Amino acid sequence: MKIVIYLSAILFIFSIFYSGGVNAQCSGSPNPYPIYTEAAVLVNTSSHGKLYVTGPSDNLVNILNVYGTAYQRGFAHGSLMKAQVDNVYADFFGFITEMVNELVKKYADYLPLEFVDLIEKAGIGAALDLTAVLTKDFTPQHFFDEMQGLADGSGIPYKTVLRLHMFPELIKAACSMIGAWGGATANSGLLQLRALDFNPEAPLRYHPVVIVSHPTDGGNTFSSLAWAGFIGTMTGYSQRTAICEKYWFAYNGTSSRSGTPWHFLLRDILQYDSSIDDALNRIYNAHRTCSIYVGLGSNTTNDFRAVEYSHQVVRVFDDQTPFPAFAPQPAAHPLIPEVVYIDKHVQPSNDACLSSVLQKQHGAINVQTYIDITGLAETGDLHAAVYDFTANQMYVSVASQDPSVIPIIPAYQRQFLQIDLEYFFNESFE
Repeated sequence: MKIVIYLSAILFIFSIFYSGGVNAQCSGSPNPYPIYTEAAVLVNTSSHGKLYVTGPSDNLVNILNVYGTAYQRGFAHGSLMKAQVDNVYADFFGFITEMVNELVKKYADYLPLEFVDLIEKAGIGAALDLTAVLTKDFTPQHFFDEMQGLADGSGIPYKTVLRLHMFPELIKAACSMIGAWGGATANSGLLQLRALDFNPEAPLRYHPVVIVSHPTDGGNTFSSLAWAGFIGTMTGYSQRTAICEKYWFAYNGTSSRSGTPWHFLLRDILQYDSSIDDALNRIYNAHRTCSIYVGLGSNTTNDFRAVEYSHQVVRVFDDQTPFPAFAPQPAAHPLIPEVVYIDKHVQPSNDACLSSVLQKQHGAINVQTYIDITGLAETGDLHAAVYDFTANQMYVSVASQDPSVIPIIPAYQRQFLQIDLEYFFNESFE
């Protein structure tokens, strides 16, 4: 009974706090759940991996610790999560087939225009195969090695594995990102939010996994929040660096499909780069394809940058640089000291939700602030993650996974789970 009263009091305090003008700027309400902090449970091991699970029974997230070369890590991934990989791949391509059937009237905005005719005439497989051809010469060999290991470990044909990894090059997602540090945060450390807004009906939600990679063939230990059977990075953290991403809808420059898949490039930032400058150097020198915004955080300088990333240009934004470039600064997106942020809307955005909360909480921003922001802004329907560089922790939330639960509960309305990366980064295989 005391616990119920205590939680009710907390929720009442939140309601008072956010009634002071913040809720008026936001469409949603603060996330109502306490952070899940119980230790992950080991469920299986292999020659190069350990599989854990965390969360309550209706909100489970896998944690996969993999070790060794790229091939060995991929094989451990495929073998330890074979059933989950099989399920994701079978359902995913079925989902894509249904998506193609309604492409013209509903999903055209999710695919590059030059691929629409190809998809309608030859199917999604042909578009993915063409993407693989166009990106092959710009993709580091270790990704092909890891995909081969994933195929061998799971029994999924390599061509199918490769096709799935080409899909991020074709999609658009409306996401949110925030980096706050120094005088903006309660502990003066860097806190980063990544909220992924993509159709939660996609079967990617069924088997979420935090993959912690311990490469023996070079680079940092790093983590990615993804789903079973996917080795790219849309959401990731290595303590040295962290990344997030959002589609750049308003980009009107040139583009190219010949280059490095962006989700592979972002993963290489985590594996090989130790600072924002390292990451920016990689971005500047890359053969870039899609137009996206990238969020870069690093504990080397304890700060965060947002990047306009495209085939044609790269532009970097900090807390002193008006965003976006070449557009009037929206009143709803003021500059905030030691905070950089982009909301889920097409930029420039006139939605004041993020700025109102961040300004009100300035100097006291913490993990809970970000968790509540996802609910207030209704951002992160597929998944969301908070990276705490000081404590070396990740907090994740994922959309509901039970197909019988209708409607789907978005991640921002679900409980966040604490992932103790201080433990998993330092766990030896023995």
